[in-house]
Amino acid sequence: MAAPAPAAEDVAPPPLPGQFWLKVESPPGTAPGRYHGFYLRQNSVADPAVMIVTGPPKFLRAHDGKNGGVGLISWKHEGRAFGLVLKAHPAGKAGWERVEIPENETDERLSFVKKDDGSETLEGTGIETWTGWMVCEWSLGHPQLFWTTTALTTLPEFCERVVLVREMLA
Repeated sequence: MAAPAPAAEDVAPPPLPGQFWLKVESPPGTAPGRYHGFYLRQNSVADPAVMIVTGPPKFLRAHDGKNGGVGLISWKHEGRAFGLVLKAHPAGKAGWERVEIPENETDERLSFVKKDDGSETLEGTGIETWTGWMVCEWSLGHPQLFWTTTALTTLPEFCERVVLVREMLA
């Protein structure tokens, strides 16, 4: 017996020009790691931590922010806007920090940087302590994305370095 057709309100509209999904890849020059090809999604509105999952997010689509950064909109909930945000401990001494997708915030310090080979990756720009991204097996049931700082001297064994790229939708 065939599965029932999804309700009309659960069918995503065609993507708008410039929309993309944020995707995890292994750093250039390294073998594909265990998170290579995974996608970023929000854990929940109550806890906007960035989770790493095998399939694209269901509702959120990313776009370049108006003043920099990465904005996200929900096709399911018209008018709701989110953004990718780097969080930081007030003392600024942590080796890694949370990355979140909160509502009505965007971090303008994030931008796509073109590489010599023509590719581009999402990076923290203008952040003196920025050293990259890592994904860790963490407490929320899915791998979680963190940004790393100059205070991180050794990568924890339960984490892996990654880069973030965009997968264009249209």
